[in-house]
Amino acid sequence: MMKLNGDAPLSEGGASSEDPKVAALRQQVAELQARLRASEAKVAMWEECMQQLMHCVMLSPDMNDMYKDECTRVLRDALTTVEQVQAVRYVECSFPSVPSESPHIQLQRWESLEDSEWVLRWAPSWSVQVAVEGLQYLQFTLMLRLFDFRVSGRMKFRASPDLSTVVFSFVQPPKLRLKTECNVSWGSVALPLQTYIETVVQDEFQRWVRDNVVAPHELTLNPSSFQPKKGLTDADVEKAIRAVTLARELSATRSTQ
Repeated sequence: MMKLNGDAPLSEGGASSEDPKVAALRQQVAELQARLRASEAKVAMWEECMQQLMHCVMLSPDMNDMYKDECTRVLRDALTTVEQVQAVRYVECSFPSVPSESPHIQLQRWESLEDSEWVLRWAPSWSVQVAVEGLQYLQFTLMLRLFDFRVSGRMKFRASPDLSTVVFSFVQPPKLRLKTECNVSWGSVALPLQTYIETVVQDEFQRWVRDNVVAPHELTLNPSSFQPKKGLTDADVEKAIRAVTLARELSATRSTQ
């Protein structure tokens, strides 16, 4: 055995030798890295599946319509507490169901579909416009716009095997951002009142989140698309009639050709 310029010892054939223990450790590290990559790929698969699940089950057009109703109620309740506001003329919610805007989620703990925890970040292109009328020395009409909604936090999630019931809550108050903007379309409204109206709306949404979706409170959803059918509804009958009519028209058309 001889050394060359202080480098690792060379065998008589010129090949470097390696301690068997070091070689074994290298092999173990390589195996652990392979297992880690496989585990990360599996987690990424679960996160993608969960992201699609949340969009299909919790952010479908039907569910978004329900959220519109709740948002309208929250806004009306908040604005009726403002002494100068006499009436809420309308609330227009734009809550599109866009797959690319599904919440970004990261898995933190998984036991089963009925017990898991996730970190959620969500920034949909939702917006709301509210028209109010009031009196402050003179009559006024004011447009309130809510936009740039963002929420992030750690949440617990559980669902029944058939997805007919979904329950979730944030472990602690999430980071919630909602921009508001007032525009006076008729009359005159002092800037302090505009700022106060915006603050009332912001505070009401913060309160709603705290009282409904922050532990120990939980939000329970029953997606209509996953509820068992107990009988035919009027909508089901109308769909069946339209289908039969269309089939007859197609049959008649083909018979005349």
